[in-house]
Amino acid sequence: MMFANITLAMLKWLIAAFASGSLIGFAFRTQRIAKAKKRILELETEMVENHAEILRLHKIHADKSGNQAKVPVINLKSDQVVAAIAKA
Repeated sequence: MMFANITLAMLKWLIAAFASGSLIGFAFRTQRIAKAKKRILELETEMVENHAEILRLHKIHADKSGNQAKVPVINLKSDQVVAAIAKA
């Protein structure tokens, strides 16, 4: 009967150790996930700021160069438009 008591005592300690280890592991994992999410948010913010800076510099460069993109415009008379639509 003493063997059964020792086994039950060991089982209790084993369950207690497993439960406490699980809780400690869960706490560490939660902390690491929170830290990773914070880092991801910082990197996303940095990327948005960098893209905004690049767009601002492009705008400044375009304003200084004064070169406007010249797109050829073909004027069509209304008869030609109707004829082109009818052919299609």
